[in-house]
Amino acid sequence: MFLVFLGESGNTGASANDSNQPYHVHLGLMVHERQSISINGEFTALWKRHFGRSVGDPETPKSLRPADLYQGRGFFKSWSPQKRAELIQDCLGIMVRRETPVIVTYIDKREFVKNRGQQDSPSSLWKTPAEPAISRFLFALNMYIDEMNMNSLSPNQIADVQNDWPISDYALVVAGQGKSVEPKFMNQFLRTEGDMPSPALLENFCFVKAEDSVCTQLADLCAYFVRRWLQNPSGANAYFDALRDGRVIQVVYPVQL
Repeated sequence: MFLVFLGESGNTGASANDSNQPYHVHLGLMVHERQSISINGEFTALWKRHFGRSVGDPETPKSLRPADLYQGRGFFKSWSPQKRAELIQDCLGIMVRRETPVIVTYIDKREFVKNRGQQDSPSSLWKTPAEPAISRFLFALNMYIDEMNMNSLSPNQIADVQNDWPISDYALVVAGQGKSVEPKFMNQFLRTEGDMPSPALLENFCFVKAEDSVCTQLADLCAYFVRRWLQNPSGANAYFDALRDGRVIQVVYPVQL
């Protein structure tokens, strides 16, 4: 089974007019259950190397907040740019070495506001940009899992339309507690995409706090660099480039309104 850890960036709630965060990004880091122990172990070693203390020690941050780490704020205010860059690179290296798949969806909040104001627009039903973004994320994830399962089938199995295809891997979506994803979003997706079979996608979210989930922190870090790339695609985006060139970022799916 895959544990799909949701990261997000650009969440401004119901307000969609923040010029500094014009995009809302949802991202899923797909960690197979066989890899979860090694990723946690590597992160624990990384943490002790950079902070000199164990995970959970009160002298270390509760979790890695991407903007604080990248911009040198909060706990990282006294850290040099080089020291912060080394920690970021080590975090991204955990995923690059494994080519851990990442699925990205994003929404342009300016388009969201524009479309929501039009009469008879489907966007008028959405309360926040997070709702259509997570709906498209679940759609993209479902398609990706289906393709993975199909790739494991023999030609004879694919040709046999009389029987259901066997499922080799399921996916459980792990969302960050206290963020924009709500349990009802899964029900909304399943109701809207009712004609799409999704037996490999478990029909409930699992919610965890970021400080209790290594992979949620890594997913948030990825989402942050994806959003920075979206806001300035022609600029210097070394961390996004590392994720893309390292075969981590597999799908980038814009929400069409």
